[in-house]
Amino acid sequence: MRLRAMVVELGVAGLIVLALAGVAAAQTQAEVASQLRVEWQLVDEACCPPRLVGHVYNASTYRIGSVRLRVETLDASNQVVAETLAWIYVNVPARDRAAFSIRRPSRGAASTGS
Repeated sequence: MRLRAMVVELGVAGLIVLALAGVAAAQTQAEVASQLRVEWQLVDEACCPPRLVGHVYNASTYRIGSVRLRVETLDASNQVVAETLAWIYVNVPARDRAAFSIRRPSRGAASTGS
C-alpha cells in the first residue's frame, strides 16, 4: 500500500457508543468504551473510493449496537487536521467482533462534535 507515501495519516481515535442492550444501558459511555477496541486498515482499490475497513472488538459481556467512530486525520507531526464522525450500524456481540467499512474522509473534511 501507499501508506508511507501519504503525508496524512488516518487514525481511529475513539468510539462513542450510543445505544446498548439490556442492563448495559446503566453503564457510562466511558465504561463501555474501555471495553472496545478498533483495528483498521486503508483499502485503496481502483474500482472503489478509498475506505477504512476493519473490526470493532467488544470485550464486555453485553451486545453493543449503533456504534459511532470518531476518525481523525493527522498530519506528519501527528496534529489533528480534520475530524469526522461515522456511524457503523452493526451489532457487536458480547466478547466478539463486528466488521465495518467506511469511506475514508477527505483531507479537508471536518466535523464538529465529540
